[in-house]
Amino acid sequence: MTGTERIYAAARVLLAAGFDADDSAFTPGYPVWTQTNATDLAARLELQPGAAQGKKSPFLQRYRASLEGAGPEVMQLAAELLYLNLLAPSDIKGVTKRVALRTVLGTLSRAVAVPAELDAALDGGVTSFGPAVAYRHQQIAWLARVVAHVGTQPRQDRRAALDDPWKFRALLDETPNSSAMAQRLALLHLAFPATFPDAVSSTGLKAFVAANAAEIGSPTGDLERDCAAIRAAIEAREGPFSFSRWLEQRANSAPAGQATSRPYRRGWLVRGASVQGRNLVPRWIVKGYCSISMPDYPVVNPGLTRSEIVRVVRDTEPGLSPALERTRVMLLDQFLNRMAKGDVVVTVNEARVHVGIVTGEPYWVPGPYPTHCRRSVRWLDAPLRRSDLSDVAQDRLTGQAGLVDLGETAREIAELVELDPLTDVDDGDGSPDDKISPDGLPEPTNVVVEQPPLAGLPEPTEELAGELLVDADWLAETIDVLAEKKQLVLYGPPGTGKTYLAQEIARFLTDQTNGSPRLVQFHPSYAYEDFVEGFRPGLGADGTFRFSKEYGPLRRLVDDAAANPSGAYVLVIDEINRANLAKVFGELYFLLEYRNRTIELQYSAGEEFRLPPNVFLIGTMNTADRSIALVDAAVRRRFAWQGLFPGEPPVADMLRRWLAKNDLPARVADLLDALNAAIGDRDASVGPSYLMNSRVATEAGLARIWRTQILPLMEERHLGEHADVAAYVQGRYGLTTLLTTLPTDEPGGGDEAAGR
Repeated sequence: MTGTERIYAAARVLLAAGFDADDSAFTPGYPVWTQTNATDLAARLELQPGAAQGKKSPFLQRYRASLEGAGPEVMQLAAELLYLNLLAPSDIKGVTKRVALRTVLGTLSRAVAVPAELDAALDGGVTSFGPAVAYRHQQIAWLARVVAHVGTQPRQDRRAALDDPWKFRALLDETPNSSAMAQRLALLHLAFPATFPDAVSSTGLKAFVAANAAEIGSPTGDLERDCAAIRAAIEAREGPFSFSRWLEQRANSAPAGQATSRPYRRGWLVRGASVQGRNLVPRWIVKGYCSISMPDYPVVNPGLTRSEIVRVVRDTEPGLSPALERTRVMLLDQFLNRMAKGDVVVTVNEARVHVGIVTGEPYWVPGPYPTHCRRSVRWLDAPLRRSDLSDVAQDRLTGQAGLVDLGETAREIAELVELDPLTDVDDGDGSPDDKISPDGLPEPTNVVVEQPPLAGLPEPTEELAGELLVDADWLAETIDVLAEKKQLVLYGPPGTGKTYLAQEIARFLTDQTNGSPRLVQFHPSYAYEDFVEGFRPGLGADGTFRFSKEYGPLRRLVDDAAANPSGAYVLVIDEINRANLAKVFGELYFLLEYRNRTIELQYSAGEEFRLPPNVFLIGTMNTADRSIALVDAAVRRRFAWQGLFPGEPPVADMLRRWLAKNDLPARVADLLDALNAAIGDRDASVGPSYLMNSRVATEAGLARIWRTQILPLMEERHLGEHADVAAYVQGRYGLTTLLTTLPTDEPGGGDEAAGR
């Protein structure tokens, strides 16, 4: 039996015992997969201890904390569902899986062990979970909900589901799923590997269907059925087929400059074509080194901390501006500490791009040289041309910084010069540090394993749409537009839920991808220095007054997003049009449109800055505030726009849905419709959130909301139009006036339905 066959057999044992007989696969005859146990376990896991305080403790620590005080049957069910969760991932080692299971089983009062035939299945897996591994807590909570639901079904329906893949899928999908889609796909495959794909990325599977639609003529839109049909067609022609292998090959054939999860040598751009008026590149190539210019500096040894380097810089060049001081410190830290033997090094001379490999540690050269700190480099014979590189890579080579971390561009350059980044042999001189590849280049000691990029934004669920009281199609379209454009503005009159929806969409997208949401509110005094970066006054460690550069919310979000390319990072900008947008965004206007390019920020001269593709902006704009200037055409072109207006989807039925959900009189929604009909202005209409208050159930509560929130809006709207604005507004928009316009011949109508 192969490793994958063991995994499928183990999954079958677990599901047959648990789904069919509420029994345990670990201790047969001891029923733990019961509805009661599963409901208890799901409730404990969904509580997520520590989440309310924003803590990010390790999974096992949180998992055990969730189980504190649970009965032995619940504890064992937690262990068996953890086992089921661990079966599929190939990116978790067998030893790690066993440690996790022993940790949970060890809390039981009686000895329980994983049976030998099930334990053998823990070595290996069927597919990579990637970022979805971070959602194990939610995945097991969903599994517990599935078990609880299965416990309510007749025995014959359970057995039928275990025999029929599509009935099994239907049974799973009766349990809401907002954060465990990878677990759903994995469980489908474990139960029926011949029917369902061995991949857990719905985005990847959609790409597979799109790329192979011709195999079946016209896809049905049912992802799993389309995948099954396409696989059947391919296997009839070519034999066994793996979705995971197809997705991996697709990732590995990504265009140059596009990040993948493969390891690559770290790379550096070192400028030498214009150093104190001299072109040093020809000398570098002949003599076999690269260098940085540090006039008047003493020898600075590798291994110093950044704080120690700061002291050296201040002693050598007192009085530097904070920006120049930071540039010097970064240059020394990168060249002395971060650059390593085996790294790619690149320098540009006119149209030629010279590529080499760092072969030695840094050393200082005294004398009348324009550069003082060097590293030995083996330069390759044939330079590249700028035109050989992608636009992204060419852009990365521009700018003024003397030393630049090339990031993923290093992989593109290494591939262009056909450099194998990982193969190594000993060169035979007995030195343990001198391992070299077959082409005579050192083994990289600074290999980067980059996280896979964000494949796409997750699809919203029906459950999320229900919670937000919006139409599911509208929500899906909004997220699709955000994924395509990267920037989106929700606009409309007050009370339409713009800020609430923006925050909830941001929270959903970041929760599903292990990213992070942020919120900032614009106002007339908000500036570039507040939003991006700028110098702020403060006291130094010695008590002296000085200015220091501080990052704003956008720059901090960008740094976090760059460190985690597989997560979505969403910045919600509330009241986006209240600030002077040209002043706040500055040169970022360019990056909003050209995400694959870099620029220099005005307070970070010499540094390249880019907006990562996993950064998204959602703005909100109130269309009723006449004091706010309209946004300019440059902003409109760079953002997508979704309107939120009373009487139009998705706002049209929002209040009625909320009233029905909270068992409150539906006539309140009719009252709002009457108010907006009397206003007669789309941009000045009143949104439903003003009346989404339990006080509308009583006459006094409804009257107070009307008097303190609705009528003041109307008075402001008609200010200066009438001698007695209050009387005019009361006569046209007053509660009594509007109630008389509502029909009273419907069941439950009249004053009683309006809260009287």
